[in-house]
Amino acid sequence: MSLYQKYRPKDFDSLIGQEFVKISLQNALIQDKTVWAYLFYWSRGTGKTSVARILARWFNCLNLTKEWNPCHKCDNCESFNDGEFIDVVEIDAASNTGVDNIRELIERAQFQPNQAKYKVYIIDEVHMLSKWAFNALLKILEEPPSHVKFILATTEIHKIPETIISRTQRYDFKKITEDDISERLRHISKSEDIIADEAALSLISRLSKWWLRDAISLFEQYSIWWYLKLEYLKHNLQLVWDEFLVEFSENIINKDKDRVIKNLEFLKWKWIDVKIFIEEMVFYLRNKLIANFWKSEFSSYIEIFEALQDIYSKLRFVPDTFSSLEIWILKIISGRFLPSQEWQKGQEWKKNQEWQKQEQKTLKKEEKKENVGNDGNHSEIKSEKEEKIPKSEIKKSENSKPLNIAELIEKIKKEPWKWFVAMTLKASKFDIDEKNCIIHTSTKFNYDKLNTPELRHYLNSKIEELFWQNLNILIEFGEDSNLIWEALDVF
Repeated sequence: MSLYQKYRPKDFDSLIGQEFVKISLQNALIQDKTVWAYLFYWSRGTGKTSVARILARWFNCLNLTKEWNPCHKCDNCESFNDGEFIDVVEIDAASNTGVDNIRELIERAQFQPNQAKYKVYIIDEVHMLSKWAFNALLKILEEPPSHVKFILATTEIHKIPETIISRTQRYDFKKITEDDISERLRHISKSEDIIADEAALSLISRLSKWWLRDAISLFEQYSIWWYLKLEYLKHNLQLVWDEFLVEFSENIINKDKDRVIKNLEFLKWKWIDVKIFIEEMVFYLRNKLIANFWKSEFSSYIEIFEALQDIYSKLRFVPDTFSSLEIWILKIISGRFLPSQEWQKGQEWKKNQEWQKQEQKTLKKEEKKENVGNDGNHSEIKSEKEEKIPKSEIKKSENSKPLNIAELIEKIKKEPWKWFVAMTLKASKFDIDEKNCIIHTSTKFNYDKLNTPELRHYLNSKIEELFWQNLNILIEFGEDSNLIWEALDVF
């Protein structure tokens, strides 16, 4: 028997990481407020089927403990543990998708249990049922026999009809934390007399990505002769050590081409798994970004982080993943990789806002000097103010032209995924002066669409690009329902 099967939770006390589900179900069981159908939802390896089995045991245990757990000693519990309990039926919906399978289930459900109080049907991956099978299941969920309980489990809740969901009591499971996984692995290692490195347990918890089943499988696979060592994981999973990650990232930041190429050659010689390597690098960079958030190094780390994110998203589309990694890294050290456009725009917007604040402070100081000065030094102050205006801003004002709303809408309409902005602007009115562009929306819906920092910044940058004007974008809501029909003219 594998360790996962051996240490699979058999009661609520051994259930890991699903506190809300555990407390809610225990409370309902103690107060005898159970329902005839339950729906368990979340990703694989979070304990849905295990909880369903615990619940089935609880319904039919003949001698519950003081803690309201199955006793594991009565005839029903022993029969269940031996896989001989015929009143609990587990169905894999992936293999029984048709309406005939559900009709057969309904027919059998009409008969009384053989040796227990309830017949319990556990339907795993229930979202795999066909449309007609769901319709057949709906009938028995509406009018279930008093001796039948249904427990449905799914990883894709959006594929289940609302009519089914509304007739069940839904429980959303959560991802199991790395700390909980590590604690469970320590318990298993102690019970099995396996000596495990703490670093190896932490690494397994992270690589399992919050799936306890995968973590226990890795733990069992790499526990060799009752020892679990970090070296086993490094060599067999094609991992690199933390010192290499530090060296590699620093060489990239310093644009040291020779050392970076040596690092890449080492990775190639080691036959590293590119996907796992990028995950390790991203995890390392994430910690560095948090530690250097207010420091100048932040921009260097974010550049590498974004490059690795781009590589990772394209791995399945490239024939040679390692070559892609090499080229992207070389693009970074050559200065040809640029951060994402949105991040760049955000930086430019931030600099622009800071400059405006600084300029306002300067103007206020100059106004105070003007008030206390005389005619003799007035012209001197004025010339000083003119000198402090950046040349780029003077050039911008000379090239500026009147804001044409129709031209702005036409330009926005041609950009991908911006048609809704053009339609909303078409249905709005504008008030424009030297500093502000006030957009009066016709409906609250349009107001909510436009009144976001991202869209206001987008409109500001678009106006600046087309008309060389830096205007404050203000969104206001005014009830004028006739304007919305003008949106039909956009296309």
